[in-house]
Amino acid sequence: MDLNKEYKIVAACGNGMGTSMIIKLKVEKILKKLGIKAKVEALSMGQSKSLTNSVDIIISSTHLTSEFNQNHKAKICGVKNLMSEAEIEVVLKEVFGIK
Repeated sequence: MDLNKEYKIVAACGNGMGTSMIIKLKVEKILKKLGIKAKVEALSMGQSKSLTNSVDIIISSTHLTSEFNQNHKAKICGVKNLMSEAEIEVVLKEVFGIK
């Protein structure tokens, strides 16, 4: 991925309130540390599903990733422990090809 681009990222959870907001804040913190520019939104699964061709990355709980169809532009990322900043960082580094 191009690290000079500003990415569109969605943090998704069932209702788009509490959990997605926590993910959003953690993702923003990690991306800042990695020097990656992005606009991160916290949305519900319903809202996220309608954006799979207009955003770059959707990050949510692993049990929700199967709800997205396979024909889309967005990279769908699942995280087992959404409270683990370390796990979210590993997932984001993998997506951006950072070792």
